Amino acid sequence: MAEGTTTTKEALKKLDDKLECSVCFEPFKQPKLLPCFHVFCKSPCLEKLVTKDGRSLTCPTCRHIVPLSERGVAGLQSDFHIDHLFEIQDAFNKAEKSTPTHCGSCEEEEAIAYCKDCSHFICDTCKNAHSKMAILKSHQIFTLHEVKDETASIIPTKELARCSKHDNKKLKLYCDTCQLLICSHCTYRLHHDHNFDLVTVVFPKHKEELISSLTPLKEKLLHVRQALNTFDSLAKKVNEKRAALETSIRKEIEEQHHILEQRQGELLDALQELTQQQLKSLAAQRDEVEITQVKLTSCLEYAEGGLETGTDGEILEMKVPVLKRIEQIYAEYIPDETYPELLTDVELEIGDRKDLQRVCAKNIKISEICPQFKGKETKTMVFNISNPKAPPAATLVHINSARKAPCRIVKQQNGQYNVTYRNRGKHELHVTVNGHHVNGSPLTLKVSPTPQSFCKPVKTISAVRKPTSLAVNSKRHTIVTNESCISILTQQGDKLKSFGTHGSKVGQFSSVCGVTVDKNDNIYILENKSNRIQAFSSDGKYMSTFGSKFSDNLKNPHGICYNRSDNRLYVADTGNHKIHVFSTDLALVKSFGSHGNNNGQFQNPRNIAFDSDNNLYVTDYSNDRVQVLTAEGQFLRAFSQKADGEKLKNPWAIAIDSADTVYVSENGPFYVSVFSSQGNYITSFTLNGNEAQMERSSIYGLLIDHNDSLIVAEHSTNFLKVF
Repeated sequence: MAEGTTTTKEALKKLDDKLECSVCFEPFKQPKLLPCFHVFCKSPCLEKLVTKDGRSLTCPTCRHIVPLSERGVAGLQSDFHIDHLFEIQDAFNKAEKSTPTHCGSCEEEEAIAYCKDCSHFICDTCKNAHSKMAILKSHQIFTLHEVKDETASIIPTKELARCSKHDNKKLKLYCDTCQLLICSHCTYRLHHDHNFDLVTVVFPKHKEELISSLTPLKEKLLHVRQALNTFDSLAKKVNEKRAALETSIRKEIEEQHHILEQRQGELLDALQELTQQQLKSLAAQRDEVEITQVKLTSCLEYAEGGLETGTDGEILEMKVPVLKRIEQIYAEYIPDETYPELLTDVELEIGDRKDLQRVCAKNIKISEICPQFKGKETKTMVFNISNPKAPPAATLVHINSARKAPCRIVKQQNGQYNVTYRNRGKHELHVTVNGHHVNGSPLTLKVSPTPQSFCKPVKTISAVRKPTSLAVNSKRHTIVTNESCISILTQQGDKLKSFGTHGSKVGQFSSVCGVTVDKNDNIYILENKSNRIQAFSSDGKYMSTFGSKFSDNLKNPHGICYNRSDNRLYVADTGNHKIHVFSTDLALVKSFGSHGNNNGQFQNPRNIAFDSDNNLYVTDYSNDRVQVLTAEGQFLRAFSQKADGEKLKNPWAIAIDSADTVYVSENGPFYVSVFSSQGNYITSFTLNGNEAQMERSSIYGLLIDHNDSLIVAEHSTNFLKVF
């Protein structure tokens, strides 16, 4: 056999691997093809993955969510490639048999060859018949030796599929208009004015197109494999580093153990000496007390004995000497000296142990902080550590979600340590040695996004029709509105519940344009045409209302925001060109602003948001700017300038992340533009993430969730996008 050829056994082993379900690890049973092109057994492998509502399942390989029809798993298509592989496996199994097989045509004689077109092993007679009959002359016939040595391809030639509509006619034609296989009868009624041709004619062109479309995938696959190899290489280095450090740690601990043993001996000797001194002192004090006891006992026994047995005259004579003796004993007796006293005390001071725990960290501090860009999206913090006794560890924790963000700490040749990180938002950087914080740790970081970090959306949610506004509650559920309905979604985008119908009564909605949530997860809905605010509990129960369709207190309001600092609601009153402040029971507290283009004046304010310093940001729609004010309404600054002399155009929605990065949607160029809290321009992007390609989008709502992801409500195309 030539070098590099595959034996039949090896081919069978490869086929067995391809025909094994990755869920049950058995040969496929009723295999079904998912839209992500992964194949699994229909039952029970896929059926047990169906959600409770029967509407979808999640691919166990790539976690792609697959919607299901009313037929459920049975409605998924079969994979012709798997069917072909089973046929090839059957052919290889026949070729692998060492004993002669009977002719598959006449079923009488012993087979001497294999016909690829008939998919049969044939005898000598049938082989001769193939060469004589005109219809069989074109068949490919191989000897058994060629088949077993894998010098011939024995993959069966498949017949053309049959038409299910016209008496099982062969599907010899392909309709380019419908992109369907059709038979000759189909052309008369269903496809008479379409562009169609023979399959054999159009197949090479379409095959070439398909092959060409695979080239970018192959390139990406190559990059992914290179990345995986890099992961494996880094993991190998990590393990090698771990092994080396483990050896160093054990050696260091052994040395420290030897030092501790020496210290233990010194402490035990000192303890023994101090103990002997204390016992000696106690013994001397005890001797003095015993002498006092003898004096007291002898006097008391003599006096009591005389009183018990003496005559009157003897007792009178005894009185003077007894009283004199008592006076002498009292003069010598000092009560405080009778009780034992430790002249020295012995205690174990644990300060040394604490110092030992801190020995690796006490001289370590962040002495230089220098945030800088590294690569496209990664930022680096540089700090110095003096004489570390163990490698420092770094952890980056998001302020709001408490989620640990990826970061990496690397020692440089100059002795500095670099901590690199990618996540945007407000974080705490914890730098520790042996579990103890170094000086200056934890350090608060505000990580602003890089322009490249918005290259494309990471997720699309299509659970709500024509979304208008967004909010998030303490359970991290997203509240999303359309003009007459409120929906509550999970973090994954699945709908938990909805409430509300179209109308003007309480609990009904028309032209909903804003939503916010207070600290108790109560929901406040702002209606543009009805000029009112409605309050609901977290589970959608109606609570109260402010305003009405015919009220001038609110006139075409658009934006509402809850301020956690003062527990109040702020509303952008577009028609009155003001900002109103309400208590959470919907009582009007105050208003500020007026119509105009000066500082602190507005022309059709649309939306509002607060930063971490409790400053209020207002999208001043017709003035093409964002104004920043205190919560009391005092003007601080305004900004509108973008890159290359461009300015904001009709700013609408606004959101601010934990690092005080400001996101503004524009209703002119249909961008989302990104600024620092001081108004410095960072980048702009469209909903497809392409800065160069402008698309017409109605972005009515922006939201920053607990992870500092940006969620965009795109009204025109009925979806939410997560960046």
